[in-house]
Amino acid sequence: MMEDRRNFSIFLGNFQTIQLRKYILITFMITVSFLGISWILYPKELNYSIMTDTISYLGDFVKNPIGWIFFSISFIIASISFIPLIIYLHKRIIKISNTGTWIGTIFLAIGILGIFLTAFLPDVYGTDFFEDVSLGKIHNIAALIGIFGLILGLFDYGILFFIDYWTIFHKNRKGIYAYLSVFPIFLPFTLIGIGTLITQIIRTKLGGEWPGAGILSFPLWEWMLVISFFITIYGLALRLPQKIPDIEN
Repeated sequence: MMEDRRNFSIFLGNFQTIQLRKYILITFMITVSFLGISWILYPKELNYSIMTDTISYLGDFVKNPIGWIFFSISFIIASISFIPLIIYLHKRIIKISNTGTWIGTIFLAIGILGIFLTAFLPDVYGTDFFEDVSLGKIHNIAALIGIFGLILGLFDYGILFFIDYWTIFHKNRKGIYAYLSVFPIFLPFTLIGIGTLITQIIRTKLGGEWPGAGILSFPLWEWMLVISFFITIYGLALRLPQKIPDIEN
């Protein structure tokens, strides 16, 4: 009974430092392992490459008839495992701004939902969904919701830390987390996000065909963007103090 309560408490974002580290390590390894198995099982003759194929191609049950299920499991685990971490972050960042944090958290929740749905909506072109809407198109919508939800949520959190750091935005008190170096955590996410935007604009302007060649490859930037989500969420969770600051909003 005590163990059940402890596990439920963790799902509500109540981590001790050691628990948090173990949770991140275990859930990350499980997520990567299932995704790796999906990649290994992808037919060799189709030559899967991050330069030409999006992550979602691994979930195509036509092209990847055995490995697609492992892709779906990976995304289900990744999305669900993010929930306690976002709750953990929310309880601490809300000390900076109540409204601002809720905005970011809602965006992140929408993003997590989008990622979760991609596991059940494979990227399969030519498979009709309610006759006139392909399953692939529905998948793309869910994926876009997931990606932009996470981008907007993390961007919001980043702005809050920026405001907290510079006293010009809060002259009547000290920054709550100004002593923490969180900006390096947001650096990969920021650079990759900007890089994705710039390269895809250039590819479009040049009339380049999808998915783009070399540095303009969309799948390449998509892979890096997904990795940056993990880096930012895990990094913030590990960097913020386990004890929530006792400060009135």
